[in-house]
Amino acid sequence: MVSVQDILEIPDLDLRLLAGARATSDLVRWVHVAEVPQTTQSLKGGELLLTTGHGFAGSEEQLVERLEELVGRNIAGLGFGTGFGFDEVPAALVRAAEECGCPLFEVPPHISFNVFTEAVAAKIVNDRCSLLQRSLAVYEKLTKSVLEEEGLGAILATLSGLTGCYAVLFDFHGAVLAEAASRRRFGAKTVAELWSAIAERRASRAAFQIEMGGVSLEARAYPVIAAHRTVAFIAAVKDSGSFSEYDRVVLHNVVTAAALELVKQKAVAETEKRLVGDFLDGLTSSTLPEDEIARRLKVFGLDPQALHMVMIVEIDDRGGAKAQAVPQRLHWAVDEFMAERRLLCISASREDRVVVLLQPGELAEGDIRALAGELLATVQGVLPDRGVLVGLGRPHPCLVDLRRSYYEASYAIRICKLRGDCDMVAGYAELGSYSLLLGLQDTPSLGVFCDSVLGKLQEHDEQSSCDLLPSLAAFLEANGRWGDAADKLFIHRHSLRYRMKRVQQITGRDLADSQDRMEFYLALRAREFMDGVGSGSQA
Repeated sequence: MVSVQDILEIPDLDLRLLAGARATSDLVRWVHVAEVPQTTQSLKGGELLLTTGHGFAGSEEQLVERLEELVGRNIAGLGFGTGFGFDEVPAALVRAAEECGCPLFEVPPHISFNVFTEAVAAKIVNDRCSLLQRSLAVYEKLTKSVLEEEGLGAILATLSGLTGCYAVLFDFHGAVLAEAASRRRFGAKTVAELWSAIAERRASRAAFQIEMGGVSLEARAYPVIAAHRTVAFIAAVKDSGSFSEYDRVVLHNVVTAAALELVKQKAVAETEKRLVGDFLDGLTSSTLPEDEIARRLKVFGLDPQALHMVMIVEIDDRGGAKAQAVPQRLHWAVDEFMAERRLLCISASREDRVVVLLQPGELAEGDIRALAGELLATVQGVLPDRGVLVGLGRPHPCLVDLRRSYYEASYAIRICKLRGDCDMVAGYAELGSYSLLLGLQDTPSLGVFCDSVLGKLQEHDEQSSCDLLPSLAAFLEANGRWGDAADKLFIHRHSLRYRMKRVQQITGRDLADSQDRMEFYLALRAREFMDGVGSGSQA
C-alpha cells in the first residue's frame, strides 16, 4: 500500500512536511476531504484528511483538542490547504501535530484538492496494479518450482530472495525440512527458539508474531495447512525493517506452494512405502527370484551387489492399550533415525513393527549392534510408554537368503518375548538352539515339524486330560534328572517315570536315544514359536 511518504514524494504536488516526520511510513487507505467537526465520526482509520482549516478556527486549546480527536481516529496524516482561510498553517497546529506524532503537511494554494486526490488515487491504483503484477510473477515462479520438482529448498530460497529474510520450514513435530537465507543465517540455538515459540501455539491456524529475545528483528510464523490440518510451519525473520505488504503476499504464495509440495511428497512417499511393503512381503514369502530382487533393489536406490540385512523394530504392547497413532510414530522415528545417519535402507510398517532392509556398507558387526542400540534409545524417547525390541538378522551375500535374515531378526524378537525380555537388541547370537529351527523358516513348516513329533501326544492330552507334553518339557529341561523334573511338576518321580513311558509308547520314540531327545526338544521349541505367533506379531 501507499504510505504518507510516498504521497509526499509525488512530483508536481509541491507538498511540504511540517510535523510528524517519524510517522510518514504509515499506510494510507484513502484520501478524505472534509472539515474537522463534520467528519470526525465517519473516519474509519488510515485516511489522509485534507482540510482548508476552517475546522481549526478558535483558541489554541480547541485546535489541539480537535487534532487529538483526529489522531484518536487513527488518521494517516493531515493535509492543510493554505490560501483559503489561512495564508500559512497555524504554528500551534504544527506544534500539536509534532507532539502527537501526526504527519502534517501544507498543500499550496495552486494545488486544488481535486488535483491532489486524483494524483493520490492514481498512485494507489498504480501501486495495487504493480503489486498484483509482482504477485503473479511470484505465483508463476513458485508454481514452476513445484511442477519441476525443485523441492522445498527452492521454495524457501524464493521467499528469502524476494523478501530479504531468513526462512525455515518445520514439520508438525519440529523437525527442520528446509531453510534458506538472504543475508543473515541463524544458528541452531535461534532455530530451536523459533520452534519453541511455534510449538506453544501449534493449535493456531493463523499467522502470528514471534518474539525473539535479544534480537530486534521482526519474525512471523505461518501454518502450512493441507487436507484440513496443519502439517508444517514456516518461520520467517526479516533481515531488517518490517515485512511489507509485498512481503506478506510472497509469504502467502510460499505457504500455498509449500502445502502443495508437502502433499505431493506425502503421496509419493505413501506410494513408495506401499511398493516397499509389497517388495518385502514378496522377499520374505520366497515368491521373488534373485533377478527380480536385484531389479527392485536398484529401483529403491540400493546396490544389488552389496551385502544387505534385515532389522526389525517392534513395539511390545503386552499389558498395555494400543494407540492408533503409535505405528505411524514408530515408522516416522525409524525413518528419521536412518535419514539423519544417511544409511541406505528401505522400510515398511507392519502392524506394530517396522521392517528395515539395510545396506550396512562398511559397518562391522559391532558397529551394527551399536547402531541398533542408538535406534532403540531413539524410539524409546519417541514412545516412552511403550516397550521396544530391535531384532537383527545377519547380512547374506545371496539375495534370496535375505529371507533368512528376516526370520533371524523376527525369531530373535519372539525369543525375547518368550523369555519376558523387553527394551533390548537381539540378534542371531541370542537365538541359541533356536537357530536350528531357522532351516524351516516359516510358521507352516514349523507346524508340520511340530505335529510330526508331538501331534499324537497333544491329541492324547486333549482327549484324556493328561499332562504328557508339560511333563516331557520339564524332563528335557531338567536334562533327564527325574527328581528335579518331578519337583518342578509337583508330582512323585514314579509318576513322572510312568508318564515318560507313556510318551514313548504313544510316539514310538526312545527317550534314551539322543536323536529322539533332540527332536523332542526342537519340536517343543517349535511349539513355543507357534504359541508365540498368537500373542505376538506375525513373521
